[in-house]
Amino acid sequence: MPKSACFDVLGTCFDFTPTIDTIRDRLGDKLTAVNVDPKSLFFSWFYAAQRDFTYTSICGSYTPIAKILKLTFKRACMIVDLPADQVSDEDVAAVMDCITKLPPRKALRECFDGLRKAGWDVYAVTNGGKQTSLKYYELANIELDADHLLSCDDIQVAKPDIRVYEAANQHLTSGGVGREGDGERWFVAAHSWDLIAARKAGFKTAWVAHEEFDPVTEVFGGFDLYAKDFGELLEKMKGV
Repeated sequence: MPKSACFDVLGTCFDFTPTIDTIRDRLGDKLTAVNVDPKSLFFSWFYAAQRDFTYTSICGSYTPIAKILKLTFKRACMIVDLPADQVSDEDVAAVMDCITKLPPRKALRECFDGLRKAGWDVYAVTNGGKQTSLKYYELANIELDADHLLSCDDIQVAKPDIRVYEAANQHLTSGGVGREGDGERWFVAAHSWDLIAARKAGFKTAWVAHEEFDPVTEVFGGFDLYAKDFGELLEKMKGV
């Protein structure tokens, strides 16, 4: 049976930098006037959207994360003292357009190709929409078909709900990819909150440093593998 690796998508496989640049291009002067930098605005908005995505799911009111992002961008601006009337619908549309075209992290393609060459089966498990996420890989010229990408939209439950990781396990089992609990199933993410849920569902866990920078093991405990980037991740996973 092949080993498998399920990758988180948003922020793990794909980079937010162009979206931050778009915020800077469209709102930079206005943000400077309220002493806010575009990167801080982006992450305060994105992390709040992840919170709202998860919390609405917990409350039984699942809402796709793209809808939450679109409808909360002006609110995020208001929270940092940029009035909503200074943010146009065209500004929001430009930012959201970037969100649908995120570029890959450095060496992502080499990592996917290298794992496959070493006999691994590679999947993606994402909070994002299925078609948007598949488009990320297509634009990056990385092979990934619909059967290898699982979206929370499919089951109307947000990560890190354990049901998402259980659904991933069931999908792997139905595809004949190893057995649940055999130690051959891995979950890769740049977010510790994602990996603690994957660990509870029986996955081996690999943390990549390019978004959080510090795994804060005092809170999240230890993971099975740590890597600074996808190049290092590939080399370490080939050796497990």
